[in-house]
Amino acid sequence: SSMGCAIDVCGDVPITGDWDRARIEQVVTNLVSNALKYGKSSPVKVTLSANEDSAQIEVADQGIGIAADELERIFKPFERAVSPRNYGGLGLGLYIVHEVVMGHGGKLNVESEPGRGSKFIVQLPLHA
Repeated sequence: SSMGCAIDVCGDVPITGDWDRARIEQVVTNLVSNALKYGKSSPVKVTLSANEDSAQIEVADQGIGIAADELERIFKPFERAVSPRNYGGLGLGLYIVHEVVMGHGGKLNVESEPGRGSKFIVQLPLHA
């Protein structure tokens, strides 16, 4: 079970791009499961949008947040911002997200403050 977390998906247009579908699914799955894990049972908001040349996927939680000095580390393999005793997993989720987004010529940003939740922003080019 997702421990009572709501996932709110917002987006008004279908977005199509020249991407590896399975890998983009993996990006979204990893970001959403990460948000559910650290989101302290608060709703996770997924927002999809697009302009002429790129699609944007935002995944926001209202959870524990990430300190500024941890933000650089979280996309490296086996790194995480909190103790593995409290939060299981291999710590590969965000690394995989980063690798897939970069491999698609995209960008990955994160905005976060401790206690204020985190927002991961994926931008993917619509045209190769």
